[in-house]
Formats: sequence, C-alpha cells, structure tokens
Amino acid sequence: MTTDRGQPYSEAAAAFLARFRAELDSQGWRSAAHVIESHWDHFALSEPQVLLDAFTALPSEGFIETPSRLIEVDYLRYIASGAAPHAFRRRFNPAADTPSPDLPLRDRLFGITSTVAAHRSAGRIADAVADAIEARRVLNTADADEIADLRMALPHLTIHWAQALNMGDSPLAALEYEQTCAAAVATGQARVARRAAASLAWMHAEQGRIHDARDWLDHATGFDVAIDRYDVPLLLTEALIAVDGLDTEKARRYLAAADKFVAGEYWAASLWLHALLSTSPEEIIITETLMTRETRRHVSRAVEPGAHRRQVALARWTLRVRRGTLQNPGGGDDRIPTAIAAERAYRQGKFAEAQTVVSRLPKDELPPRLHAAVLLIAAASDLRLGRREPAVDAFRRAHDLIQHEGLSMVFATIDARALQELAEAAQLPVDSAVLQFLHESTDDPRPAVPSLSRRERQVLALLATGMSNNEMAEALFITVNTLKSTVRNLYRKLGVHDRAEASDLAHRLGLDDGA
Repeated sequence: MTTDRGQPYSEAAAAFLARFRAELDSQGWRSAAHVIESHWDHFALSEPQVLLDAFTALPSEGFIETPSRLIEVDYLRYIASGAAPHAFRRRFNPAADTPSPDLPLRDRLFGITSTVAAHRSAGRIADAVADAIEARRVLNTADADEIADLRMALPHLTIHWAQALNMGDSPLAALEYEQTCAAAVATGQARVARRAAASLAWMHAEQGRIHDARDWLDHATGFDVAIDRYDVPLLLTEALIAVDGLDTEKARRYLAAADKFVAGEYWAASLWLHALLSTSPEEIIITETLMTRETRRHVSRAVEPGAHRRQVALARWTLRVRRGTLQNPGGGDDRIPTAIAAERAYRQGKFAEAQTVVSRLPKDELPPRLHAAVLLIAAASDLRLGRREPAVDAFRRAHDLIQHEGLSMVFATIDARALQELAEAAQLPVDSAVLQFLHESTDDPRPAVPSLSRRERQVLALLATGMSNNEMAEALFITVNTLKSTVRNLYRKLGVHDRAEASDLAHRLGLDDGA
C-alpha cells in the first residue's frame, strides 16, 4: 500500500489506514474520525502523510462540525513537507538556540510545539518543559496582529505546552492550563477547553486541593461534548475525589470508565488509583501485574523526574502497605520519597527515625495531601515516643487540613489504633467509616503473623536481643542449621529480609515477647 504521493506506507501505517477505511465504510465518518484521533500521537511526527490521507477521506461535514480539524490538517502538512520538526532547529539561531525573527510566528510556534511533543513521546520531560517555556516566551513577545492570525490554532498548541509543564511538575503548568481554557472558550472550542479544565482539576486533586479541583471539574463538565479519550483526567479526578471521600464504589465506576480509553499521559496516575482501590489480595496481584506491564511500556518516562515517576512511586508504596511488606521506596531526594521513607520508618516501629526524616521536609511548602500525611506521621511517632503535647498539636493540624479539603483517605497514612488514640487525646471526631475502611483495607494483605509456631515466636524474641546464631541455638537446645531453617521460614512469613526488619516488625505488632 502506498501514499497518495506513491510512497510506501510502513506496516503500522497501512494497518491504521485499513482500519480507518473499514470504520468509515461500516460506521460512518464520525467513528472514522475517532480512529484518526486515537492514532494521532503515533503518526503525527513519524508518518504525518498517513493521517493527511485519512483526513482527505472525511466529508466536508467533518470539518464544518469540528473546525479544529482544519488546524490539524495545516499542522500535518507542514510536518509532511519535511520542514519540521528538525528543519525548524536548523532555522534557529545556532548560537542562542532561539527562533529566527525572520520566521513567521505560526512556523516558530508549530515548530517548537512539534519538538515539545517529540520530547514528551521520548520521555525527555526536562527538554519538553524547556521548549514549552520557550514557546510561551515567543508568544508573549510576538506582535498582536500575528497573534490574532493564530487565534483559532493557539489552544491546540498551548495544550501541548501545558501538558509538558504538568508532566515536569513545573509551577507554570496551572497558569498554562488556565490560559488554554480561556482561549478555547473565547474561540468556541469546547473540547479543548474541557480538556484543559479537566487536566487542571486533576492537578489540584492530586495535591489535595479538593475545593479547587471541584471548581475546575464543574467547569470541565459544563461543556456539552461527548466523552472521549481526552477526558481521562476528568474521570480520574472524579475517581480520586471519591477515594478521598471513601466512596470506593463510585471511585471504581469512574476508574473503569477511564480504563476504556488509552490513558496516554495519565498512565501513571491511573496506576496510583488502581493501587488505592486494591484492598484484597486478588486486586493487589492484578494491580501489580498491570504496574509491571505499564512501567515496561513507559520505561523512559517512569525514570525521568516528574509526575510519572512520582505517581509510580506512590502506587508502589500503596501496594506495599496493602501487602504489609516494608521495603525501601527507592532512591531520590524529592518530597515524595522522603515522606514514604518516613512512613516506612513509622510502620516499622522506628519512631525516632520517622521524626528525623519528617523534620527534613519543608512543611510550609507541601501541598495539602502530602502535608496532612506528614503531620499524621509526626503525630503518631510522637505519640509512641511519649511526647503527647506535640503529638496532639500535629494531629490537630492534620485533622484540620483533612476536614477542610475532604481528604479522608489520608488518615490511612497511620494505623487505625494510633488514629483512635490521637483522636481521643485531641478530642476531635474521626468518622467511624474511616476507621472501618482502615481495618477492612489492611486485614487480608497483612502477613499471617498469628500462624507463627511457638518455636518461631521464640526465635523472633531472641532476634531482637542481639544474640548470635550459636547463642540462640544453645538457648533453644537446637542445632545451628535448625535455627537457620527456622529463621528463613520466619522471614518468609513476616515478609522481611533481615534480622533488623524482623525485630522492628515484631515490635510494631507486639510479638517480640516470644509468647
């Protein structure tokens, strides 16, 4: 199969075009247009001509109903001409790496945006962020008449910049989404406006700013357009807000709706939500399998600093807590790994260490979700260390944040017993549904500690004393080989890897007396 210009298609492009034409013949042009949209990211830079050939088969009604398709065709023609994306770089000033002032604004912005998309696709998030910032600078310094000529196309460009900034955790992302939404509304492009509003809603929800998330979610759902693959952030936002309110049935419905589409930029966010909703051993196994598959598919993005790596770390930690296995969260020096390390130390009974780790976090700069979690860890650790006054103070501040934003799920950062004790000490109410959820979500996945034999309990108690293997074997009147075999079985049952983890876990569970 060849292009309209006689050039051969790749195997993937030929398969796409065959599917498009079959859909056009059997289901009509609207369904066929969705096939183009679902393959845009795959072919826009690598084989733009195949998308152009598909667009030419659409009737004029398709462009009258959705004028933005004309912009897409214009963009594809420019890239297919061979002038972009690489040619744009050659026409930049080589020394300053900035667009030539002789290049028309449309060409400069389409060129930079194409490199933003290419960097995002390759997982080079830092480069994508740098190009997005450069694109905004070029636009802000452009002539008003040139900007007016781009009025219809701009929302389609700036949504790419906003997504790159979002994936790179840039503080400029929120403003870019807001400007995109406003520009799309002004030009009557409801789908782009909803996409920007929904993405902004997700940003706020992830950080725990639920009031802001609801406002932008209401804005997004106010546009009368059909749900499609670009609405994944809208569906995930609804799911996360439901999770925070412990309405897991509603959360599962929205997550299932999101799963019907390719998650795109939100694949890691989807993993995190799946982990949050995995409360049975079967669900945990399914989510772990899903995580292995998705991180392999997106390996370059999973290791780059930014939203993807952060959300994958959160998903992994959530599953480990569900299983009751206390492993290190991985390297890195940003806030999420530090908070995870603090929670890990707390759950192992290393309360002083948990406080030390928490003290390294700049609490005034943390978003509400993370700030509340850190305060809970500090409160529970202080409580166990006998520091009642600072424990109550930290808990009250965490409680206020959680109540104000509706982040009930964050209470799961600490165990139910500590939560009850802190609530009583602070004389603050905690909804009984929260305590019930914490118990239900941690019962099954925990190691089967009560199934330890008497001998295993005796060994567990001796491990915490610092005795050598020979000394423990002598005290128990068994051989060293028998002792080593018992220790291996004990580690397996507890889900730990060494003596320190075993004794810490025994201390936390109250099983270190050998009874």
